[in-house]
Amino acid sequence: MYFSGLVTHLRDILACQALGFVFQPIFDLRRREVLGYKTLMRGPADSPLHTPEQLLRVARDAGLGLPLERLAARRAVATFVAAGLPGRLFINLSGAMIVDVSADDELPRMLDEGGLDTARLVVEYMDTDTPAGLEDAWQKLRVQGCGRATGRSGMGADFIKLPLSCTHRVHADAVRRDRAAATIEDTRQRGLRVIAEGIEDARDLATLCELECDCAQGFLLGMPATEPVRQLSRSVAGLIATASARAALSRP
Repeated sequence: MYFSGLVTHLRDILACQALGFVFQPIFDLRRREVLGYKTLMRGPADSPLHTPEQLLRVARDAGLGLPLERLAARRAVATFVAAGLPGRLFINLSGAMIVDVSADDELPRMLDEGGLDTARLVVEYMDTDTPAGLEDAWQKLRVQGCGRATGRSGMGADFIKLPLSCTHRVHADAVRRDRAAATIEDTRQRGLRVIAEGIEDARDLATLCELECDCAQGFLLGMPATEPVRQLSRSVAGLIATASARAALSRP
């Protein structure tokens, strides 16, 4: 009974398009400027389906995953454009959604209707599922001009995500540091860029700068917000400059 009530509530949210969005900045550590924003959806504030995890869990169990993702993508684009935020928009899509929007070139139409240039969109794929047709659909994103980001090895992309499990306390964990260093070096050799996620500790950020990580996001750099920051704080910018200078001096 409780689940059926949640499904009814979700259907109401979809019908009323009652989704909100916050955006978290992703910063280019070399330029010390904003690269773009990761979009995070929210249900109504007083709702049991407020968080993205709650929304997605109920939607997938009820067979409403694709309608939710489709509405979220469309509304995220519109909200991003209306906010006048600079840089690129990062949207996380499931494998099933990537395949679905690829079938009839829906994504370029959605972006055109929302007023966002295709080159400003970066589709993130972080799931472990691999639905039929995903490889072709993933390649089609590149042909359409979209950026691509993933944490999965073996998939072509423009950005490789370094997850929280690899960045948390990287300053104090030699194994994590070595793993991060290897990922950053491998990514650089492939002509791609690394985005470190979940950066909350200044010591972790300094370590990643010393390893010459390209980009980062996390509470230390900017909180998710409807009106997120557009530049680094003076203290964080100074930390990045100092750590990057140390990295340059240690280079052979």
